[in-house]
Amino acid sequence: MTAEPDLIIERLLLTNRDDCDAVINLWYDAGLIEQNSNAQDDLRNCYESGRGSVLIARKAHKQAVIATVMVGHDGKSGWVHYLAVAPSLRGRGHGATMLDMAENILSHVGLEKCSVHAASERAAKFYRRQGYRLTTAPSRSSSTQDDRFYEKRLSS
Repeated sequence: MTAEPDLIIERLLLTNRDDCDAVINLWYDAGLIEQNSNAQDDLRNCYESGRGSVLIARKAHKQAVIATVMVGHDGKSGWVHYLAVAPSLRGRGHGATMLDMAENILSHVGLEKCSVHAASERAAKFYRRQGYRLTTAPSRSSSTQDDRFYEKRLSS
């Protein structure tokens, strides 16, 4: 599927080791995960849940992965995780395109809202620009004082 003339968006295939490695490297580069975390487990858990997917973006067919987002839900609430764009390509609207694709997936599933956890103040500003509003941390969060949880009402 094509989101804009210079961006091809695909679903990550866990069988494509090179793409999985590229996604995890983007997560590291964006500061979304620690070097000692097991990101492969996050990918596997997303797909095994039956309610999640990872989207990747490329500039052209079979070129390097330049952006990624993990999208999933629990049947009631939608979540976006690991939204990242290659550092050299930030500020060109690719993050907004990836977020829009994730929101469309959640909306088509019938969910009314999408939640995110901003990993940094820069990410929080991005989400606010995309229409997200500050909300309280979910009860399952280890930090109920965390002020980087945001949500947005989705249109169906």
